[in-house]
Amino acid sequence: MSGKANKTMIGLFVLGALALALGGIVALGSGLLFTKKFSCIMYFPNSVSGLEIGAPLLFRGVPIGSVKDISIEADASRLHFFIPVVVEILGNKIKLAPSESGKKGAETLVQARKETPGDLLTQLIEKGLRAQLVTQSFVTGQLAVSLDLMPDTPVRLVGGAPLPEIPTVPSTFEKLTETIKQLPLQELVNRLIGAVTGIETLVNSPELTKMPSKIDTVLTNGNDLMLELRSKVGPLTKNLDEAVNSFTELAKHLDHRTDGLSASAKTAMDSFDATLKESRAAIGKFQKIVNSDSPTVTDLNRALGEIANAARSIRELANFLERHPEALIQGKGGPHK
Repeated sequence: MSGKANKTMIGLFVLGALALALGGIVALGSGLLFTKKFSCIMYFPNSVSGLEIGAPLLFRGVPIGSVKDISIEADASRLHFFIPVVVEILGNKIKLAPSESGKKGAETLVQARKETPGDLLTQLIEKGLRAQLVTQSFVTGQLAVSLDLMPDTPVRLVGGAPLPEIPTVPSTFEKLTETIKQLPLQELVNRLIGAVTGIETLVNSPELTKMPSKIDTVLTNGNDLMLELRSKVGPLTKNLDEAVNSFTELAKHLDHRTDGLSASAKTAMDSFDATLKESRAAIGKFQKIVNSDSPTVTDLNRALGEIANAARSIRELANFLERHPEALIQGKGGPHK
C-alpha cells in the first residue's frame, strides 16, 4: 500500500511557491532585478550620528540609491579616525532628456556616455561632485547622504579603498559649529556682562536720581530768563519803532521838498528806507534772545545813534537844498569864476 500524502507538507510547498511567485513579480515589476548598481565609498571625518544603513542617497534631492555599509577606520600613525560610508547607486535613475534620448538611442546617462562607472565618476568629481550629510527630519534627527556639484569646494580624498571614492564636504551644521568655535565667546560674554554692569550702575547712581530735579530747576531758570529778556527787549523795540517812524516821516518830507533833486538821490532815499524796515524786522527776530546789557544791544544802540545822526544830516541837507537848490550844480561855495 502507498503511504498517505502529508497534507501539511503539501500546504507548505504551495505557500512557498506562491511567495516566490509574488517576489518574482515584484522584482520584475520594479526593474530592480535587472538594474545595474554601482558601489562607491566616501569618508566623513566627523560624527555621522543619525545616518543608518538603508538611508537614501540623494542627488539634488532626488533619490538615486541608498547607504549599504557604515564602519570606522583609524590611522595608526596619527591616531586619526575616518568613517567610511559605502553607498549603492542605481544606474537607471539618471535618464536623458527626450531630445538626447532620441539622438543617442539610450535611456540612461551611463548608457549614453559609454564609459565605465569609474571614469564617469572621475569626470563628475572634476566638475565638482561632492557628498554631504543632510538632515531628513529635524524631529527624528535622521540623516541622508546628498550629492551635488560644488566646484568651488576642495577635493578631499582619503584613498586606499577598492571602491571609487567621492569627496566629502562638511555639513551645514558642521560649518556653523566651526564658525561658533572661532568666535571669542568668552570675550563677548565678558563684554556683555560689563555692559550690563555699567547700565545697572548708571541706573542706580545718585546723579541719575537727582537728574529730574535738576531738569526742573534748569527749566524754571530758562523760563525766568525768557521773561526777563522779553521785558528788556520790549523798550528797545519801542525805540526802534519810533526811530523807524521818524525816518519814514523824514523820507515823506524829503519827497515833498526835493522834487527838483535828481532821480539817483530819490532812489538812494528809497533804498535807505527799505534798509530801515529790514533792520526793524531783524531786531524783532532777535528780541527773544538778546539781553539789555549784551554786546549786541550795545552795538545796536550805537548804530541807532549813528542812524539818528545821519537822519539829522539828511534833514539839514534837505533844508539847505531848499534854500539853495543851485548848490546841486554850482556847489556849496557859490559860482566859480
